[in-house]
Formats: sequence, structure tokens, C-alpha cells
Amino acid sequence: MSLRTLTIFSLIVCFATSLVAKDPADKLWKDPSFIKSFTGSYGFLAGAEPEVSAEEVDALRNLIDIINVRPKVAIEQLEEQITEDTSAAFNFILANLYFQEGNLREAEIQYKIAIEKYPDFRRAYKNLGLLQAQDDNFKDAVITISTALEKGVVDGRAYGLLGYGYLTQELYYPAEAAYRQAILIQPKVKDWKIGLARCLLQTQQYTDAIALLDTLIKNEPDNADFWLLQSNAYLGKNESLAAAQNLEIVRRMDKAELETLTLLGDIYMNNELPDLALDAYLAASYKATQKDIKAILRAASLLNRSGNNDQAATMVARIRDGLSQVISDEQEMELLTLEAKIARATGDDGKAVTILSEIVKRDSLNGEALIELGKYYAEQGDMARAVTRFQEAEKIEAFERKALIAHAQALVREGDYAKAVPMLRRALQIKSEPYIQEYARRVERAANAQ
Repeated sequence: MSLRTLTIFSLIVCFATSLVAKDPADKLWKDPSFIKSFTGSYGFLAGAEPEVSAEEVDALRNLIDIINVRPKVAIEQLEEQITEDTSAAFNFILANLYFQEGNLREAEIQYKIAIEKYPDFRRAYKNLGLLQAQDDNFKDAVITISTALEKGVVDGRAYGLLGYGYLTQELYYPAEAAYRQAILIQPKVKDWKIGLARCLLQTQQYTDAIALLDTLIKNEPDNADFWLLQSNAYLGKNESLAAAQNLEIVRRMDKAELETLTLLGDIYMNNELPDLALDAYLAASYKATQKDIKAILRAASLLNRSGNNDQAATMVARIRDGLSQVISDEQEMELLTLEAKIARATGDDGKAVTILSEIVKRDSLNGEALIELGKYYAEQGDMARAVTRFQEAEKIEAFERKALIAHAQALVREGDYAKAVPMLRRALQIKSEPYIQEYARRVERAANAQ
């Protein structure tokens, strides 16, 4: 896998996590129809829920009108009437009233008391589970809602929030099963479909995810999140240009964030389309703030490392023109180094040496500049000055490996294979990579043949 591919893969992970749908539990409790069904469940199912005595029926009948118009008074009256011996139905109704008034802690207590009194009270389990989900207590909510379903509750919201609870715990297969059930019962609720799409992405069922997102996009073509989620599925299938098409659509909607645009640029780079990559990176730069400079510098560096120096120079000019006021001293050094690399790559050695010398003068521990100076002097045949710069860089831990490899390569070009071998061995001790291993073997064979 190439460096550019690795860069894109790492971005996919970040990108995917940035597309998490808003908590469906939060939206649920703002849904008037749900609140009405939740708090209005004061009737009871014979055989499935606690019995209510004739006296208790009369007491509840007297509370009905009060519940509808003066819930706080109803709470006070219920609190006075409830004992250890009264039906669990009273605790259930009190819990619903507490919820209606926003007192979630007391509501939870009363649901639990109702369940203690009547362990098969399935609606109490369901309401308690949904309440726990609304409170972001998904660990308990999963257990409670599952119990409600085992006891016979058939409810799309319960299945949907069960799926979301599993999803928050990264239990993708049970989450997928729960979401599928929720969709069967509530096929028009898009949150369950979004949740299922996320499960499909996490379990690498990319084809199914793409098909599901097609239906969501068809219904809401202006929803950028759907296009972005589908682009992740295309990336998972290694269909990066299809993903790019989705990202371009989001861009035309004017909803592409900086991360989206840099990902688009990386995709184009991985497909050897540097002009399109530059266009995406430049668009990203216009959305950049101080915290985003690193990403913009990285884009310019990627263009330079891939040999697209004209495009890299354009990015550097953009940074100088539009972002120079917000870059740090460290980032300024990085930008200068990049300018020197571009100058060297385009044959302007005089400019490169001037910049690199200035960098080293200002920062004697700038390993990148020391290595570039070493390479320049080696190419000019001035091995004494080259070795000095390489050795200075080798003393800086973060640059030791890179400096050793550059030093060894300069020695190999001079035909001094024997001196290059221990440097390559040390570089491999720091970090072993196949291409360096193969290079070291070839150098060793050449040294033995001398």
C-alpha cells in the first residue's frame, strides 16, 4: 500500500466517525407523538400487566381528569395513595407523570418499583429502557429494552434505540439486527436506516450500505450526510473515484467542510490526478483556520513528494498569500523547507541553499533542512560538507533514520558501499521496511564484491 493510500485510509476512519448521526434518543423525546404515547399509556393490558382492584380502579378514575389538566396535583395525590401493597400500575402512572414533568430521576425510580412489584410488567420495562436511552445510559438501556422485547413488546422505537445502544458499544451485528426490526415496524423513520447504514459500513458490507444509502439519497437528495456516508462505502470497496463523485456533489452543494475537501484531494492524488487534487486542496485552504494549517501544509508536502512541484508551488503561494498571518514559527520553518525542496526539484539550487542555510541558522536542530543541505552538497560532490550535515541530523532522534538513509545513499553514489552498510542496518533497527531491506541487501552484495 502506498504512502498516499495509507494517508487516505487513515482519513477514512476520521471521516467516517465525523458522520455519526445525531442521537436518535434526543430527537425522540422532542417528538410530540411519541411523548403523547409514552406519557399517555395509563391503561393496562389484561394478563400482561398488573391487576388493579375495584377500589384502585375507582381511585384511578377520579385521577383521570386531574392527570389531563393538572399533572402536578395528580402526582401529589398518587404519592399519598401509593404503598407497598398498591398495584404496580400506580407506580407506573406516577413514573409517566414524573417524566411528563421532566423529573427523570424520580420517573426511573418509580418504573423500577413497578417492575419489582410486577416482574412481567413489559411496558414498565419499555418505558424505563427508553428513559435510560434518553439519558445516554445505553449500557443499562440495552438490557432493559431487550427484556421488554422478550416479554412481548413490539415497538419500532424500542428496536431502533436498542440498535443505537448496541452501536454506541461497537456491537455492530446485534445493532444491525435491531435496526432491521425497527425498519420493518417503522419503515419511514430515517434514523433507523442511517443507523443500519453505519452498521453495514462497520461490518464492511459496503455493497449493501451503498444500496441502502441510494434509497435515502433518492428521498433526500440535498442531504449531504447521505452522500458522505455513501462515499465511505465506495472507499471501502476501493472505488475511490466513485467516492470522489459523491464528494464533488457535496462540494457543489457548498456543504463540503475542510476535511471533506482534503479527503477529495487525497483521492485524486492516489489516482494520479494532481491538478484535480490541487483544486480540492486550494478549496480546503479557503476554509482553513489556524488549527487547520497542518492539513494544508501536508497537502503541499504531498504534492512535492509525488513530484508535482508546480502544483506544490501553487499551494505554497496560497499559504503565503492567505495564511501567513496565522502560521506558527514551527510551521514557518516547515514551509521554508518545503520551498527549498521545490526549488531544488525545479533546478533552482541557489534559492534552495539560501533558504536551507537560513533555516539552519534560525533552527540548528531542524533535521529536515540539514538532510536537504546534505543531499545538495552530496550532489555537488562536496562530500565533506554533506557528511557534516548528515551527521548533525543523525544526532536528532526524530530524524536519525531519515538522515542515515540519505547518508548511505550518498555514499553508495560515491561507490563507498562498505561505509553505507552499517548505516542502513541501523536505520532498519529503528524501523524495518521491505524496500529498505532490499536496498540494504543489494548494497551489502556490492560491498562484498569490492
